Amino acid sequence: MIVKIITDSGANSFEPLIGGVPHRSVPLTLIVNGQSWSDDPQLDLTNFQQALKNTKTATSSACPSVGAWLQSFAGADQVYVLTITSALSGSYNSAVQAAKLYLADHPETKIHVFDTKSAGPQVRLLASQLATLINHRYPFDEIIQLMNQQIQQTDLLFVLAELDNLANNGRVSPAIAKLTHLLNLYVYGTASDVGAFKLLGKLRGGKRMLQKIVMVMEKQGYIGGRVFIDHVDCREKAARLASAISARYPNAIINITACGALCSYYAENGGLMIGFEK
Repeated sequence: MIVKIITDSGANSFEPLIGGVPHRSVPLTLIVNGQSWSDDPQLDLTNFQQALKNTKTATSSACPSVGAWLQSFAGADQVYVLTITSALSGSYNSAVQAAKLYLADHPETKIHVFDTKSAGPQVRLLASQLATLINHRYPFDEIIQLMNQQIQQTDLLFVLAELDNLANNGRVSPAIAKLTHLLNLYVYGTASDVGAFKLLGKLRGGKRMLQKIVMVMEKQGYIGGRVFIDHVDCREKAARLASAISARYPNAIINITACGALCSYYAENGGLMIGFEK
């Protein structure tokens, strides 16, 4: 029996296997200054991030087409799809539509699409938990039930150093974006219950900022489980956060990964996205 885990590129995972289970990433598209960037392993991430930083105009993203999802399902007996939150993208709805079309022609296949209500490292953490259930040969329906529970038992924290793209797209005022730069402030937030990005507060940059991030994680329910940290061109900062977490939780398993284009688009230069088990 062939089982696949499929994510969109909002998971920052482009590996062919997750926990030994075949994996496929379906790319979203970013539009910056009229140029389209497909969020896949061939994308020149440095050039994309520079283009995003330099633009002064509104940017946008486009979800994967139904056809792209259909191609990713091919050849599998069971398919588990994890999408970026439907509150930010049409990726989930596109995948659901594709699943209906595919099942009409392949009724023997089993497909389930999860709206993770999150992005980046939390989605990848969920994918690794999914692989564990698949490897332990849990039944399809039980995996769905357990994964719905896992979505509630993992969480996301994002810490933003720059707000320029959000300002260009009208999500924050340009004055706030400029003030954040001038005062060396970081904005932090999480994913709400419906999957919308929810701002929680501000942190002043400095030696104690990373310890404060750990305290925010604890307030959200972190007690020493696995942590996936995704960064936008600031691996050293991510490593220092990992050290701050390890200082309080020496047995914590921590993974650090660079953001792909979509998460770079949201987190911007110097940003961190932290997925963790509660």
